[in-house]
Amino acid sequence: MTRKLWLILVLTGVMHLGLRGQNMYSVDLINTHLKERADATVRNERVEIDMKSVNDVTVRITRAVTVHNRSGEEHGSIELYYNKSRKIKNVKGEIFNEFGVSIGKFSLKDFRDRSASGQSNLYDDTRMKDYSPAVYNYPYTIVYSVEIKENQNLLIPSWAPDYAYDVAIERSSYVFTCRPTERIRIHQQNYEAEAVVQEDAKTKTYTWELKDIPARQSEPYSPPRDLHATRVRIVPENFQYFKKTGHFKDWQEFGKWNYDYLLADKRVLPEATVRRVKELTKDIDLPKEKAKALYKYMQDKTRYISIQVGIGGIEPFPAETVDQLGYGDCKALVNYMQSLLDVVNIPSYYCIVEAGSYKRDITADFANVSDGNHIILCIPFENDTTWLECTNQQIPFGFLSDFTDDRLVIACSAEGGKIMRTPKFSHEASLQYREGHFNILADGSLEGRLKTTFSGGQFDNHYYNSFMSEQEKTKNAKKWYDIDHISFRKIDYEMISADKDSIAICETLDLAIKNYVVKSGTHAILHPNIFNQARPIPATRNRTNELYINRGYTDIDIMHYTLPDDIDTFTMPVNKRLETEMGIYELRIAISNGILTSYRMIQLQEGTYPQEKYAEFYRFMAEIYSSDRGKYNLSIKKDSH
Repeated sequence: MTRKLWLILVLTGVMHLGLRGQNMYSVDLINTHLKERADATVRNERVEIDMKSVNDVTVRITRAVTVHNRSGEEHGSIELYYNKSRKIKNVKGEIFNEFGVSIGKFSLKDFRDRSASGQSNLYDDTRMKDYSPAVYNYPYTIVYSVEIKENQNLLIPSWAPDYAYDVAIERSSYVFTCRPTERIRIHQQNYEAEAVVQEDAKTKTYTWELKDIPARQSEPYSPPRDLHATRVRIVPENFQYFKKTGHFKDWQEFGKWNYDYLLADKRVLPEATVRRVKELTKDIDLPKEKAKALYKYMQDKTRYISIQVGIGGIEPFPAETVDQLGYGDCKALVNYMQSLLDVVNIPSYYCIVEAGSYKRDITADFANVSDGNHIILCIPFENDTTWLECTNQQIPFGFLSDFTDDRLVIACSAEGGKIMRTPKFSHEASLQYREGHFNILADGSLEGRLKTTFSGGQFDNHYYNSFMSEQEKTKNAKKWYDIDHISFRKIDYEMISADKDSIAICETLDLAIKNYVVKSGTHAILHPNIFNQARPIPATRNRTNELYINRGYTDIDIMHYTLPDDIDTFTMPVNKRLETEMGIYELRIAISNGILTSYRMIQLQEGTYPQEKYAEFYRFMAEIYSSDRGKYNLSIKKDSH
């Protein structure tokens, strides 16, 4: 062997050893089962919380995540929030290609700094630093470490390693350190083992760890991921938050702390407003009717603007401020409505709720400040509890939409906090009832009137259309009734019941559809169910998630079509019924006295069903999809040619 060749081999070997030392983040090192179905794989994650005192908490996060494809990009991005009580001390990171070779480094100076508020926020003292790697070749791995200082201990960052669908976990750990004498409450969700605890004279450390967790695939009609994900939360019994101190170990004490320290002395109104309230209600005898009049007064006088300042955004502005300015956030508007009710001696509860289209309960057995993102009002009338959404100037008195329906909330009062549940609309009460009467003209066009009543959980499907201009109503109607050649001659909305237990609105459309009936030779083809057609749902193989129907409902559509004289009305009727545990579907079509009548009903029942039920649900919905689009083939009379 020549000396030159020997040197080449030696140098190649040295380079190979060097690369092996650098490639700990090579994608090839990820076990195959942690790449299957995964948009991203968390290689290593460690969240460390060091609580030295109530106003001295250090959070250290180290994380390495491999992004496998474009769908996993969000898991390679970093968002860090800060405010007066939370400071970002240090960030450093590095990006590696699929072979584990470094392709760039970043630090805090590379982050974009912006307000964390939304468009509806008037004030918000929370800001955000965010970073998204400019890497477009997949897969890649981002590795970073963050250090954050907190001068409060009420909001301890929780651990939720497998919070997202389509993300696998190689290893994730959560470490909490405090003084041995510190009293803390721990809530574990979907974590069967106990924390590993180490203690010495100065510190007590709790450690949780997960390893080798395959990605859970996102599938249609799946439960919210957080219901089945691992989560660990910690709340110290004694805390400080924005220089306010407190103590609570259950919801009763938490509600009492809210009432005494955040809501106290906030419900004082100017004398002029007090006189106005008394004048408005002087001729009203029933407390509920008084509350209804004051709710209308509040809606007319105020508007919603999010304000996230002060004690971490959890303390409302005083009622006097809202009265003067005419706006407030959910906390301030609820507090203002309470102050109006106080004038006429109607008690009410300031209620903390986790709002959103998915129903999420307050954790009944674990009092904490992170549960809840919205405030609503409860008025406990005798035998008739009424709930109010105070941020909406148009919503009817006593109606809660799918933003806050059917979930556990915490009501704060002078006696303390108590758990309550907001109203639920059953699948029978969530009714959309539609009836149409139409004439089919000789040229195949259709004209007539369509009336639809929306009630219960479906009330606000079209309710807000009633506040639109005529031009906006027409535009919106064309979006809802997406039918070729449709035109609207008149659009009306009428509240037919404003009672909270039977609230309903009626939509009336005078409309026309050109070329509704297609004539071909001796046949006339029409589509009886044109206004309400079920959408297809995807098929899934080897399903892993339960079948979850978030809300049940009932739709009934009855259409009457007066046929033209040249159509032969002798035909076979349709009579179909499908039934599963998840719902019922009926379709009946018949002709009598020259009128074709189509009756269509679908009813879905909310609930969580075993994963094996999805195949049955898919077949059920697929047959509905086909039936809804079925066409009726009628004969044209011979003497009409």
